Amino acid sequence: MSSLAGTIVRVARSKVGKQDWMYVKEKDNFAKNTNKCNLFVYDVLVEAGVKPPPTVPRYILLTRPPTAGEWADPGVKIEGWTVVSTPAPGDVVAEAHNYSDATGHVGIVVNTAQTVSASSLVGGVIVENDWGFRAGDKPTFRRYSR
Repeated sequence: MSSLAGTIVRVARSKVGKQDWMYVKEKDNFAKNTNKCNLFVYDVLVEAGVKPPPTVPRYILLTRPPTAGEWADPGVKIEGWTVVSTPAPGDVVAEAHNYSDATGHVGIVVNTAQTVSASSLVGGVIVENDWGFRAGDKPTFRRYSR
């Protein structure tokens, strides 16, 4: 594991149990009562020192963090990130879904078959579990490639 991947894992795990990205809370440009799993991933990557931070175009000159659905779509270019088939700690894991209020779910791979993410099941508290590696999951994995 590269030193940056190790830092990503350490930062992600340091957030387990935190409530900053809860569905019912406002955080940065995300309103109350919105899913923030993609903001959690963005915040972890920025704190870990990923440069440039992962973004996608918003308007002509503006950018924003990728949605879960964008992380999950291999056709969406996220500068500095390559789609990989074999996950490793420090990778981003995402799965697209057509939820009424979200494009899917996204988290950070922290160990073999373990991820850290903002769980919608517990209202956005950060959890470490096997999401993305469960039977029937069909995630996309991306690795920082700079």
